[in-house]
Amino acid sequence: MKAVLKFKYLDTEKTGLAIAPENFDANYNERAVVETDRGVEVVKVLGVYRISEETFESFGFKEENIFKVLRKPSNEDLNKLRENEKFCREAIPICKEKIKKHELPMKLIKAYTTLNRERLVFYFTSETRVDFRQLVRDLASHFRLRIELRQIGVRDEVKMIGSIGMCGKECCCKEYLECFDSISLSMARIQGLPPNPAKLSGVCGRLMCCLKYEEPIYRIREYLPQIGETITINGTTGRVLDVNIPTETVTLEVDSGVKKEIDIRTFIPDEAWERYTEEVKRFIDDKFKCFTKVSADHEAEEEIPE
Repeated sequence: MKAVLKFKYLDTEKTGLAIAPENFDANYNERAVVETDRGVEVVKVLGVYRISEETFESFGFKEENIFKVLRKPSNEDLNKLRENEKFCREAIPICKEKIKKHELPMKLIKAYTTLNRERLVFYFTSETRVDFRQLVRDLASHFRLRIELRQIGVRDEVKMIGSIGMCGKECCCKEYLECFDSISLSMARIQGLPPNPAKLSGVCGRLMCCLKYEEPIYRIREYLPQIGETITINGTTGRVLDVNIPTETVTLEVDSGVKKEIDIRTFIPDEAWERYTEEVKRFIDDKFKCFTKVSADHEAEEEIPE
């Protein structure tokens, strides 16, 4: 059996995996110290799983390509983390000043450094590609650290800094989503929502992530009658007034004007129901679906100038 830690990076909120010592254990939202390809980092624990070698290999993971859990953070580690957070807050206005100096069309979002300050990362957004080579050299000269600038998208920006959605709650991507799914207007259409991007977009300007939540169960529509259609089922003839997927009912208006609700299972053969439930299961997130590694292909890096 292998002990596998699933964690969130403190800067990007994205997920990663690390091989843990056999006796390692930690609760959700605790901290752990992991050696990643960026250096030694403190991360947020999502879960510790003990899986067999066969299961581990079935996910396509190779132990040599997965990060290592070093330990639970000591008081010294936590003190370093607090010092680094303060250092990054103080680095932001310096970077903004240099961006202004170089007249670059960039919006600085966040600064982050690894536990031992192996590198200093600045995240930014821009509507165009930016030639920031001179900026990187300037920052490396000032901070005497390895500098990395990473251009991110608007969805990543909201995930990193958080915001309030139109529902009045914190955006799902910040609160608990581990990764982004592809969202399309077809998901709105299949759920009977008006395909109006202006009304279905979140604070990031992209289609809302919550359109994905119920989309798989609406695939049952292909087995059900259409609204307005006249049907006969179990000796009852009527016109379909409503198909309510969450409550699993079809509402008929019979000749007498009486409305009658019928379980959707009545319309679906057992074989079709089994196919549907298996298809829904494939859409359910497994515990390793959102596994990501920090890419070795960074936007830009510069060593400390000599």
